[in-house]
Amino acid sequence: MRGSIPILAAFTAIVMISCRGNSKSSARQAPDTPTCTERNKLRDNNISCDQLIVDLVRSSNAMAIKTFGNTRVQSRLVELTDSKATIKMYVINDISETPSEKRMIERAVGWLELHRHTSHLLDISNDPDNPVVIQYDKSLLKKHNLFELCNAAVPVAKPGSAYVKRDVMLEDDIRFNGKLKRYFTIGEFGKVFGKPDSTQLLNDQAPCITIFDTEAPDDKYLYKSGSRFETSRDSIAVDEFWFLDGNFITYKGVRIDAYTTMRDMEQLFPIAVSERLGMDKEGKIWVIKLREDYEDISDGHIKVFFKNGKVSFMHWWFPC
Repeated sequence: MRGSIPILAAFTAIVMISCRGNSKSSARQAPDTPTCTERNKLRDNNISCDQLIVDLVRSSNAMAIKTFGNTRVQSRLVELTDSKATIKMYVINDISETPSEKRMIERAVGWLELHRHTSHLLDISNDPDNPVVIQYDKSLLKKHNLFELCNAAVPVAKPGSAYVKRDVMLEDDIRFNGKLKRYFTIGEFGKVFGKPDSTQLLNDQAPCITIFDTEAPDDKYLYKSGSRFETSRDSIAVDEFWFLDGNFITYKGVRIDAYTTMRDMEQLFPIAVSERLGMDKEGKIWVIKLREDYEDISDGHIKVFFKNGKVSFMHWWFPC
């Protein structure tokens, strides 16, 4: 047994230095056997687009990483062009009110842009027009060409395909101030919103279309904190809702208020946000349009308006 120890040690040494041999020893390998250098290169290149994005973000000093930590922040590629890659940073939260029933949602916490020709990584979370240049491990991009590796990783929507389906905002999933659906009673209005700021008869406004379609002489509009509500006897419906004075809605449990950004809304309605329209009113105002049902039964849609990059108000629109 003692005599076997030097032999074993010698064998181990040979194995350890096998990948350090000169070119002559490499040339003696079988033609179809990869050299040590080739094996190391294959190992380094054995990385997915998703993992490269994660490694890149975790190596950065992005504000989201500083705030939430690089183990909690998740990231993925959401858009890739010839010149830049857009990366979303997000966390997963449980919004369930009962411990026994988990309701996990994805919440965006930041956005990055990687520019191909300069290799600059920009944090566009707070102000896309004034991005912040952040630091990251640039050796990752020297080892891997992100734009080639991720070229097939981001789905491309094709006109007419099922992927380009309009976003829907279901009325039954909306709760105004977290409590009321779109239709409620005058008593419920008082409990949630208080007294109206003003009222006006529908007949005086002469709208081309009304919600209740009764044309009763005492139907009114109620105004509160910029919002407009339509009445018919004891019933009230939301016509136009402004996110002022702390008013908000929840949609499928997700809160939308005056601090909700366009990026936040993109998590709920990505197609509508990508197709947003600009309006020149008191500066740039953006609007997204949402269908009311999946079957396109309704002729109308919901418009959500943004000012200074934040949600401003929403309105139910119908053709006259």
